[in-house]
Amino acid sequence: MSINNTRIMQIVKLKVIIMVLFVSLSSFKSLHKYYVSVTDIEYASETKSLQIISRLFVDDFEKVLQERYIDTLSLDNNSADVYIEKYFAKKLQVTVNKELKQFNFIGKEIDGDMVHCYFEIEEISNIETINVTNKLLFDTYKSQQNITHLKINDKKKSFLFIKDKSSGLLKL
Repeated sequence: MSINNTRIMQIVKLKVIIMVLFVSLSSFKSLHKYYVSVTDIEYASETKSLQIISRLFVDDFEKVLQERYIDTLSLDNNSADVYIEKYFAKKLQVTVNKELKQFNFIGKEIDGDMVHCYFEIEEISNIETINVTNKLLFDTYKSQQNITHLKINDKKKSFLFIKDKSSGLLKL
């Protein structure tokens, strides 16, 4: 088997494991013992932007936001959007070509026990390197794991971030 085929098989295996993990975790309604988030960052060449989707458990994310901001905060309320944007700006950082980028909060969607948060970084014409730091929920959950998928042009890379290793670099 060539190196490319081996690499492709590793990626396929990782995706299957992540999908099984995600499906099994999303079946829990109010109690789960795993603390996992999944973030997808994809470059959209037609709009020259990075599109970001983060999926977190509603109860975990509400607890973090309540501890940091307002103890009665609920993700069902649109007033939570200000705090979501503020929290993500501190905990999810994207550096493109050694320049820290600010992202725009597009909105959120609650799907069962998961919240999907949407962001965009505009005016990205060329990516040579992209560094992601993902510290979502680490301040509340010591065993939190953040899976982050990057898809930049024809390159794909996945990272598993834990409290002691929360950054990853992709060179193109």
